[in-house]
Amino acid sequence: MKKIIAANWKNNGSKDFVKKYFSYLNENLEKNSYNEIIIFPPDIYCSLALELRNKIPARLGCQNISINTKNSTLTGGTTFKMFEDNFYEYVLIGHSENRANEENISLSLKVKLCETMKIIFCVGENKFDRDNNLVSSKIFSQLDDLIEVYNDSMDIVVAYEPIWAIGTGVTPSAKDISSTHEIIKKYLAQKLPSNKEKDIMVMYGGSVSFDNAKEILTSQFVDGVLIGGASLDVEEFTRICNMQI
Repeated sequence: MKKIIAANWKNNGSKDFVKKYFSYLNENLEKNSYNEIIIFPPDIYCSLALELRNKIPARLGCQNISINTKNSTLTGGTTFKMFEDNFYEYVLIGHSENRANEENISLSLKVKLCETMKIIFCVGENKFDRDNNLVSSKIFSQLDDLIEVYNDSMDIVVAYEPIWAIGTGVTPSAKDISSTHEIIKKYLAQKLPSNKEKDIMVMYGGSVSFDNAKEILTSQFVDGVLIGGASLDVEEFTRICNMQI
């Protein structure tokens, strides 16, 4: 079954890193891999990644976009149109690290602006939510930002990333991941009747590594993985991409 394997480099990299990374992928990534490989480099390396990506079966995505609710100019801003102009297909929206720094930014507006791109919409609870049995209510409230502006022309994947697992080396059990993905699919199918539950894609992110990737990817209701720290090790990332699931 086709899985999405995505690398989120966050604010890491250099020209040398990017060149060596894609060179290794070119030599070692299985060219006929059925999995969909996506790489999210920092904005400044977009052009270089695009130039080097042509030799491998991987797609590119942007980690975030800038919006200005006052519709004025924005110093340091990078718009979705700029990424489209550079042939980037995917965009991450709602990653917890960006949510924390953009409390007043409308995620619904971001989704609406990016409706011509493929959106990976991130949701997930913090440790307080988890300890107090608030996982479902937190995730549903986050999904409501997506539901508010959704239309059937949009191509959206949900990424479940429990905040307490990101960068900690701790992950939920495969059973817990599976059950959370199931409730996400059921909630979206209920709120968006034109979407069948079996067609809604949900991927997992949060301390994914080669050691746990196969167990996660083979769990029911899991359609892919969004990999942070482990994706910076190109050998480990390639081994995950080449997994036969």
